[in-house]
Amino acid sequence: MKTLKNALLLGYLLLLATACSQNDDVTGIDQLTVEDATAVDLAQTSGQLVSGSSFTISGNSIQAGTVNSRVVATSETAHAGNGKSNGKGKGIGKGSGKGGHKGVIDGLNLLAPNDEILAIIDAESSGEIRGFRISKFGGATLTHYDADGAVVQLPLPSSQEGPHEGPSGNQFPEIDSLLALIVKTEVDFGTGVTITRGEEEITRSGKIIIERNKVDNTLTEVITFEDYVVNEIQIFGVKTTVSTFDKTTGVGSLTSSVAGGKFIFADGTEAIWTSEKSRDSEVVPSEDRRRPKEGTIIHQAKTSLITASGDVIYSHETTTPVVIDLSCNGRRRGPIEGVVETLYRENEVIVDYGAGTCDNQTITITINGETTTKTIGGN
Repeated sequence: MKTLKNALLLGYLLLLATACSQNDDVTGIDQLTVEDATAVDLAQTSGQLVSGSSFTISGNSIQAGTVNSRVVATSETAHAGNGKSNGKGKGIGKGSGKGGHKGVIDGLNLLAPNDEILAIIDAESSGEIRGFRISKFGGATLTHYDADGAVVQLPLPSSQEGPHEGPSGNQFPEIDSLLALIVKTEVDFGTGVTITRGEEEITRSGKIIIERNKVDNTLTEVITFEDYVVNEIQIFGVKTTVSTFDKTTGVGSLTSSVAGGKFIFADGTEAIWTSEKSRDSEVVPSEDRRRPKEGTIIHQAKTSLITASGDVIYSHETTTPVVIDLSCNGRRRGPIEGVVETLYRENEVIVDYGAGTCDNQTITITINGETTTKTIGGN
């Protein structure tokens, strides 16, 4: 990934409509190109960042067998110029080096086919259980402290189902109870830790520091990046998350926002990072109170990475709130309804998660105006 430098050729995304059938048959998936699979990767990962849930979308780079594929890059960097189309297709990203298509974040179904998307994942997931898992896989030292300065051991769940976001609104009561005891967490990569995924390297350095304060039913978390760099992309900003949960009613809420968010790329290009999220939940606990037996979680989000000249590098937004139904009990992974619109430079990927039923396994993805049907599921 370190050598990729954003050779995400979404300019060929229109091939998706002809590469796979409306019924998403296996033969069509096998014929997907690297660029087609990248579009599905983008849809899958942005949907997870919005909803905090883990799921897969058929036709991604794993299923299409394109994770190890190579793409040809130009000599120009992805951050030069204005990111407009170069005439070979709509919004073709330019990258240096030999290129590639890598970046599975282990155990999370988060796909980062280039460094820009990897940095977005790191920034958006910071301070969450999902972020702790990414850091653990990446070789960081994680230390959690209680109010007395004692170290608290916070287990990282192995389940694909979560929790992935911050305090879960009692979707995962045991983890929420532990987080309520922790007043500070340090995620420390020191002067640099490098891991290898296939032929790609991911190098992170610096710290992410999370400070917590709980008053009655309200937990406030402040996440700060301290000299934090991932694959030569510097991330700045302070993320503040405020969550509440009333055990008597089962009603909870969470809001988060970023102040002073900024990315600086290896070539010196700067982009402003903004992020606003909200979550409203209402759950009914099970008899053993370990996990709720039913309830709904409604997510809204708007995230962007925009250069000083106004060029959009990346954005995602819920144009219709995204809904998780806890009563689906594995029958439906991921959201059951909602619409997420993702832009990567000049390319647009819109996912419609459906009409709110647990048994429906299909979603629609519209890529630069071309719509296809996909299957959503687990591993």
